[in-house]
Amino acid sequence: MLEELRARARADLGMREDGKPLDPVVVEHSERVAHLTQAIASLPELVNNVVDRDALTAAAWYHDAGWILELRAGRLREIDLLLGRTADRLRDTAADFLLQCLKNLLSPGTQQQAARIVRTCNQRSPALLEARILAEADNLDQIGPQAVCMIVRKQIAEGHTLADMLRAWRRQEQYRYWPAWIKECFRIPSVRLLAERRYQAMCRFMSDLEAACEMGPVTLSRTSVDRPSGVAAGRAIRPGVDPQAAG
Repeated sequence: MLEELRARARADLGMREDGKPLDPVVVEHSERVAHLTQAIASLPELVNNVVDRDALTAAAWYHDAGWILELRAGRLREIDLLLGRTADRLRDTAADFLLQCLKNLLSPGTQQQAARIVRTCNQRSPALLEARILAEADNLDQIGPQAVCMIVRKQIAEGHTLADMLRAWRRQEQYRYWPAWIKECFRIPSVRLLAERRYQAMCRFMSDLEAACEMGPVTLSRTSVDRPSGVAAGRAIRPGVDPQAAG
């Protein structure tokens, strides 16, 4: 069933009404969130809880479908997909769309539960555990190296440059934006820890990007240039060959 759900969701979220492919930003985000919800549901803090995983997965796939419907209605540019907080009305639209798309794939009870998860995941403290898991997974996908793509996308949509993006990042660091955001958004300790690790990875990425964009003199030490992976003493190691035997 999960593979059928994945295929259906990718078609619903990734294709235009005329059958041409859409910008994949929503479907890629939704697939990552669907994966994260299952991982979070298996964490030690939650492993003893009863979680409707089928409903949770369906909700994860369709939680941002409202953006696609706004685009199809002509109220949104394609470049603006996911650029901003998903409003409650878009969650309601997404829940209705889920019920329409999955009526022949999920049982009525699972459909209704998935729709409730989508409708309530914006709440500060949702009553449904599944909605809390979805909210944490959705937030987790907004931080880390993979999230830099959305930061770049936002800069392009607003007509800004790479230098503008780096200045905005430095301001966020100055005001400790991301640590405060992590503290506010994550209630499950293990997920908060993962968010902190992703933040550190994002810091390293942005630091490297800033260094690459600097206009100062370029110097290389002998130790700063590493050999490509699989190359030793000028000799490539062929796939499937034991390096020791190759010597």
